[in-house]
Amino acid sequence: MPRDDYKEMMELCLLILGEPVCSNDESYHFRIPGAYHLARWMGKVIYCFKIYLFRHQFKLTRAETRHLLEFCLFSSHIYVKAWISCPVPCDAPVNDLLLFHQIVQYGTVSKQVSDAAKKKLEHHLWYLGPELIPLCLFSQKVSSEAKQQICEAMLQCGEDWSSRGIKLYDSKKLENKELHELVAASSTSALRCLGVDVKLLTMNPAGWTDSPLFDKAKSVVDSIKVVNDSAERSVALMSSYNESMTKNETEMQRLVQVVEDNRKRIPDHKKTTLKQYETR
Repeated sequence: MPRDDYKEMMELCLLILGEPVCSNDESYHFRIPGAYHLARWMGKVIYCFKIYLFRHQFKLTRAETRHLLEFCLFSSHIYVKAWISCPVPCDAPVNDLLLFHQIVQYGTVSKQVSDAAKKKLEHHLWYLGPELIPLCLFSQKVSSEAKQQICEAMLQCGEDWSSRGIKLYDSKKLENKELHELVAASSTSALRCLGVDVKLLTMNPAGWTDSPLFDKAKSVVDSIKVVNDSAERSVALMSSYNESMTKNETEMQRLVQVVEDNRKRIPDHKKTTLKQYETR
């Protein structure tokens, strides 16, 4: 796990689902709640899980208990798995399409939660844009037959970077769509922009694992950083920095301004540059 809160969220998820976390001779120890930040959805999930597990020690109304239960059910069955798997770039398209289908199916459990989650996901449909679909060619979750369909669709569409369809505007089109049906002319262009040899599309996906061309392309795709994961780490780093330096908001803002001013005055960390500022 990249951070301890990832592991904690999964452990609490197992407890919510009634699954054992520790061995028979060990007991689970709950951690003291950490910082709560509006940009950290994981923190909200962890807090709600803990509140639900200790719900008998709180004075909650029936409505609060019901809403808390609905949130924990959705998070433990759908959200946590999607969040944990999001840092893998090659699995992103298939995971996002699966997430959309699961949210739609969740309407049989709670239509209100399903509609709210689907509406939220509609603001991020660029995750399933044609430029990102080629990433799933390097995923083990996609069969060779499905990869072959994607390759054929990309070859048929050709290359045209000017006709980018970076975002889907109608989520209803996704309900009966498969990955190869989301390919467009910009898909091959996006793959080429990553430095991947598009000759790979003419080869049989069943034999890709024995091709040096595939190994090189996969290393490029695996090196891609997922935006949400990087943002989460940045927020966590900033929170840890704040707690170690000061808990006063005014002082924290002044420290941030000092750091920003220092970055503007000192363009790099080369020894020659630093020596110039040491003599001043």
